[in-house]
Parts: sequence; C-alpha cells; structure tokens
Amino acid sequence: MSDLASSTPGSSTAGESSASATALVIAGLCAAAGVIHFAMVPSHAGGSLIDPLGFAMVGWFQLAIAGIVLTGRARRGTWIAAAVGNLAVAAIWVYSRTKGLPVGSHKGVVEDFSFVDVTCNAFGIGAAVLSLRLILAPAAGHSERMPRLAPALFGIAALGIATTVITSPEAANHGHATTTTVDAMTAQMAQINQTRCDKDLNIPAYWREADLLGIDTYQGGNMVMDGSTAAAATTSSDGHNHAHGASTAAPVSTTTTQPDPTQGRGSATLDRLTTMTEGAGTSEAAAAQLMIALGQATDQEYGNWLWWLRSSGMLNHSHGSTGDDTGGHGGHVGPQPWVAMTSQAQCDKLDAELAQARAVALAHPHPGDAEADGWRKVTGYVPGIAAHYMKYAAVDDVFDVSEPEMLLYDGNGPDANIVGLSYYILHSGNTEPTQGFTGPNDHFHRHVGLCMKNGVVIGDSQTTPEECAAAGGGKSTGDRGWMNHVWIVPGCESPWGMFSAATPLLEGDMGHNSGTDGGGCAGSSVRDRYQMDSVQASSLRSGN
Repeated sequence: MSDLASSTPGSSTAGESSASATALVIAGLCAAAGVIHFAMVPSHAGGSLIDPLGFAMVGWFQLAIAGIVLTGRARRGTWIAAAVGNLAVAAIWVYSRTKGLPVGSHKGVVEDFSFVDVTCNAFGIGAAVLSLRLILAPAAGHSERMPRLAPALFGIAALGIATTVITSPEAANHGHATTTTVDAMTAQMAQINQTRCDKDLNIPAYWREADLLGIDTYQGGNMVMDGSTAAAATTSSDGHNHAHGASTAAPVSTTTTQPDPTQGRGSATLDRLTTMTEGAGTSEAAAAQLMIALGQATDQEYGNWLWWLRSSGMLNHSHGSTGDDTGGHGGHVGPQPWVAMTSQAQCDKLDAELAQARAVALAHPHPGDAEADGWRKVTGYVPGIAAHYMKYAAVDDVFDVSEPEMLLYDGNGPDANIVGLSYYILHSGNTEPTQGFTGPNDHFHRHVGLCMKNGVVIGDSQTTPEECAAAGGGKSTGDRGWMNHVWIVPGCESPWGMFSAATPLLEGDMGHNSGTDGGGCAGSSVRDRYQMDSVQASSLRSGN
C-alpha cells in the first residue's frame, strides 16, 4: 500500500509492522514532550497569558498526535503535522535561547538552556525527524524488521524520562522566579533607559545619589534601578504619579548592595546626623538644623549618612499619601524618588512648563522685584527651603504654571538672590492634589500648625499655642494649603531633585553669603560636593 499513513499499530503485515514500530516511537516521543509542556504551565503563569497558553497549546498538540497514532487513526497528514509542528516549537525554543522572544513575560530576554527544556525539545525534534522519515521514505519502512515490543518499550522509556524531568528540582524552579525574573526586569529597564527622555531634567549629582539610594524607579515605581521590586504606585492617564488622588507607597528600599563605608563601626558624627534626621520629621526648625549640619559635615560623613539613609529605610518621601504628608511639615529630608519618563510628548510639555516657570523666577532676581509685583515676605531664610515671598492675591485652588504663589530667595536682605519658586494651592482633605506639572515627579506637601503674625511665619509647626500667643501670633491650621518647590534657577538646581522638598545647597553658609556671592547659589559651601561648578546650565533642558 503506497499510503504509508494507513499503516497502524494494529496492522499485521511485515511492512506495516515496521511502520507501526516507528509510529509507536513517534507517539511515545510526542507524549513525553507534551507531558513536560503541560507540567510547565503553572510555573509560567502569573505574568503574560501568552506564556502559559503557549505551553498548554503545545502540550495539547503533542498529546493529540500521540493519541491519533495510538488509536490507529494516523494518516499522512498526521506525520506532516507532527514534523512541522514539532520543528516549529523547536525553532521558537532556539530563538528564545539565542535572541529572546519578542512577546510574553520575558520579552527580549535571552534565557539559559536547561536540562528540562533541552530534554523536552529533544523529544519533539526526535518525533519530527521520524515523522519526516515516514513522509519522505515510506518504502524504507517496509524493509525494516523490529520486534513490536521494542518501540513500545522505547515510548514507555521516553515517558519515564519525562516523569523524571518534571519531578526534578530544576523543573520546580523553572518558573523564572529567581534569576530569570531579575533578567527580565533588567531587560525591561534597559529598554526604558533607551527610550526615556528625562535624564537632563536633573543635574548629574542627583542621578549619582539616586543610583546609590535606589530611587530612580521604572514603570510607575514597580522596579528600582538595582532590579528589585518595590511598592506599586498608581499612575493616572495623564502621567501623574504624585499620589495625586490616590494612596501610594513610596518605592523605598531598606537594603543596599553598596558596602557600609564605616564597615559597621559608624561614627559620632553619623550618630548626630541620624538623630537629627529623626527630628527633621517633626518640625521645620529641626529640618533646618539638619541642613546646617549636613553642610558642615565632610564629604565622607555625608556619604556615610546617605548610606545610612537607604539602609535604615529612613527615606522620608511619602508625600501626600492618605492621612500622611510627612508630619504636615513637608518632610525636608534627602533626595526625592524619581519615576522614569519615556513619553517624548510629556517630556516636551514638561520642558515648556519649566521654561515658563523659570522665566517668572528670573524676572524677579531680588526681593524688591518680587515686592513690586505683589509678593510679600512671609518667612525669613530657612536652611534647605530659602526665604519665602507669597502673592496672596494669587492663592486659590488652581495650579497655574505662569503664576507661582511663592518666590524663594537665598537670604533675608534686599540683595538676596532668587533660587527657586513654589506653587501653593488650597485643597481640602488629606489626599495630595491631582494638579501639577506634567509627569509623575512633582509633589505637594503641607506645613500644618505654623505660628503666624500678620501673615508672616514667626514660629514652626511645633510652636505651642501658648508660645505663639506670647509672641503676638496665632496658630494657623494650614491643612488646606499645599505647596511644591521647583529648583530651576541656573546654578541652584537641587542635587536632591528639581522638585525636592528641600535643597542641600541652601545650608548655613548660603544664608550668610547672600547678596555678596553674585547669585546662582555661588555662596554655598557644598558646591564642590555636588560638582556644581562643572554643571553647565545649557546641559539642562531649557537652561539659561
């Protein structure tokens, strides 16, 4: 009979017996490969549906081929399907190990060869080769003689090997929950790095510290630079991830791969800085004292503090999560987390907004310029956050890039220089406002319970009502007033991030040198620490 497909395991002629022997081997190989594919479905679930569905479909295909053969219904089309299908599966497998698949949970990741997948695909390739033999050389089958027990034993052996494979420790750990997951995230972060458009929004000093602290995040806060997972954050359709209108957890890591620079011995200075950092979470005055102390610390001591800041989990950046705006005083401690921006349209829009805000700041280089246009002094110079001049007529519940409610200066005298600006909007409730700059990186905070006199701050949030009254003032609730800072004046770009709640450039010496240093934060004693003199304004977006 010329149609080899009519030879089945139930045939009795010699030639048909030979063909049936090959068919039984094909059935055993397909069944073994199919069993392994099915066993791998659960370990590939939990990510993209493409992965588990793909394994299940291949498993069903291979078991279907085995079933058709064993029930005596195999035809020429069966061998064609077995050959083409198994070779296609093998080709996809080889591509995943050499180039990386273009879809699925491990998109673009070149995975390692393993005992499990090599064995599984060896079965599939073997079935394909034997199927091709039956298709291309049917006459050869009629000249073979093979005991019928041999192919049956071969098929059973293949299933036995498959059982060994799927019960092996390697199969149990084949879900990519360890190194492959890290590899997948590393590949995703590399892809984001190729498309992100925000790296020139901050000066190099910020990115160095963000790298050390693990706060340059990806995918809305789901991944950090070292490849570990972080708390999920919510990103709205307009790209805002400010905790605006939602409760989010900041992506703060409590581990670091960087070695302890003090080798576990610490130092007296570090002990003082850590104590002051805890106090900075309670009042503006304590936060200011920390800024002074950091300015006086050596670069080595500052580096020790940065390492402690991450390893202790003390990065205080939970701005605006429901019921928590860092104690109601702004949380002026350390660099801000940053979420990578990959939309060029958003980056361009933010670029235009920052240029608009910078123009307002530079149009008011000294306090007299601010006062002439309606701003009035509401705080003296506070290390870390500058002197604040507010335009009360502009205060409302609307964010307007072209009209910042506050201008920030580096000292108390008439010759003080502009260093930044702040937006201040009225908003009820404990959830951070949804308004702000384009993108996910600016945040609002509050200063609750300041002591005020005639619209001027004369005491911080920890001033008692009695102390405030004795000074002739009154405690202001301030829980509806939300502000954010923008450090975009050339030379004063914050090493803690352009939207950071405070900037370490504004330490104690900066206030003393105000009006005599020529502006641009030239009087800061820590400029060398952040290599500020090597930063050219033109290297930043819309710099002047």
